Amino acid sequence: MSRYPYTRLFSQLEHSVVIAGPHIQVLDTSTGDILHSTAKCEEDQIVLTSGPIRCAALSSCGKYLATSGDDKKLKTWEVDGLKLLSSREMPKKPTCINFAHSNDILVADKFGDIFRYRLHPNSDESSSGYTRDALASHENPSGGELILGHASLLTTFQLTADEQYIVTADRDEHIRVSWYPQGYTIESYCLGHQKYVSAIHIPSFSPGTLISGGGDSVLKLWDWMSGKLLRNIDVFSAVQPFIVVKPPKKKREWKDEDEDVEPTGRKRGRRKGKKKLKGTPSVDDRDAEESQDKASTEESELVFVVHKVASVASLGQRIVFSVVGATALFWLLMDDGPDPCIRHEPFYKPVIDFTLGDDGSVCVLLDADWSSQGSRSGKGKGGDSNLVEVRRWTSDNFTTTHPAPLASALNSCTLPATQVDLKTLDLYSDLLALPKNVEAEAEDRTEDLSEMAVDDTATADGRSDDKDITKRGLGRLKHKQALRRLQEGGHGESLDFEPLASPGVGDTLVPGDVGTA
Repeated sequence: MSRYPYTRLFSQLEHSVVIAGPHIQVLDTSTGDILHSTAKCEEDQIVLTSGPIRCAALSSCGKYLATSGDDKKLKTWEVDGLKLLSSREMPKKPTCINFAHSNDILVADKFGDIFRYRLHPNSDESSSGYTRDALASHENPSGGELILGHASLLTTFQLTADEQYIVTADRDEHIRVSWYPQGYTIESYCLGHQKYVSAIHIPSFSPGTLISGGGDSVLKLWDWMSGKLLRNIDVFSAVQPFIVVKPPKKKREWKDEDEDVEPTGRKRGRRKGKKKLKGTPSVDDRDAEESQDKASTEESELVFVVHKVASVASLGQRIVFSVVGATALFWLLMDDGPDPCIRHEPFYKPVIDFTLGDDGSVCVLLDADWSSQGSRSGKGKGGDSNLVEVRRWTSDNFTTTHPAPLASALNSCTLPATQVDLKTLDLYSDLLALPKNVEAEAEDRTEDLSEMAVDDTATADGRSDDKDITKRGLGRLKHKQALRRLQEGGHGESLDFEPLASPGVGDTLVPGDVGTA
């Protein structure tokens, strides 16, 4: 029987909270006894999350838990008794949740905004009569207070220890330091990443230093107050041998004859009007397609995503980090010169998440049922089946220790899941969601335009009979054709034609249009 892997663990002195798919469990930390679990509650007693829990945060006092899943509902829970306090509708899917010291809840979403919510919603927080914030990119049906906004998907954020500043990171390589809660006042930018930023951390032993990582081959250390880059630490060469999970290549789906084929890129409507795939595949076709998809998965390129960076004061100046799809946990000494040694602790299964304890222990959550073919095998034997592994820090490395009662309980009392549940969970979605294929999209768009026959006698408004080609697209294509004729020896060819008009309603901008509109 398949089972849910654990995706988050909040370990406290008296009790611990663990997330597994759509379920929440509260356990006694010292004995491992399950105190409360949503898996044991009937639907008429408690409102469960629709789909897996994607974001979760525990308040600093340990009394409250905030979660959000695919249903775009922000749910707050009282840990003692696992009582649901409130359920509020979010405007967009959250990407990160954190608590402030006042127990206010901060939520970042895919549209780049951060909203603040009170722990207990006011009676007037409802969709009726709510007016949109003039600075927000979208309406908020639950009346959250807008703190700040980015022009890109927010991946993570962190409040400084004194909560005077909030550090935010996005998919477009930006790190911003803003005042809190006056997010409109920007203190500095930490600019230098060439790819998405997916993890940031401010060590307690060095509160003026920010560590960031993402798709680049290095971890970057910043003086976040001034935005100055202190140094780069190359980690990719040490991590690469342990990355076993690669993103699958997208395949064309079979569609009904009356159903439009959805675009595979970011440009909507690219494939509308093209020939549709008719019928449904036979059993042999499906088997062949699955085999081809497995082969393409094995041949797909490696994607590097730093998942988490953490530290605790008891470990000295040691920085621990994990990478999506890697089978080891990595660590380094921050004061170990300009080129510190990157060490690792292997687990032989992909690391999902980890939690550092103040006592020098580390609790690692594993995708123990993952197989090298990219699917999930049955439950293994012995240590191979452990969803949770515990290590303790010695003088120079992590070492295996006798599992604590909490870890033993988590490994024995697992929650069943179907293959559909595990597919919906999609543990490695960041491998597809974070990388941007702007060059590939631009190339595809150019090829699509070049394959279309362009009638020089366009209609009066500058549009072709093919509705997919806008005036801007026609102009760009004509310009390229004229340049090609010049290169082929067409002397006397004129490049003069009407300037490109600003895109109207329904026009599609292609990469490279920035600054020309």
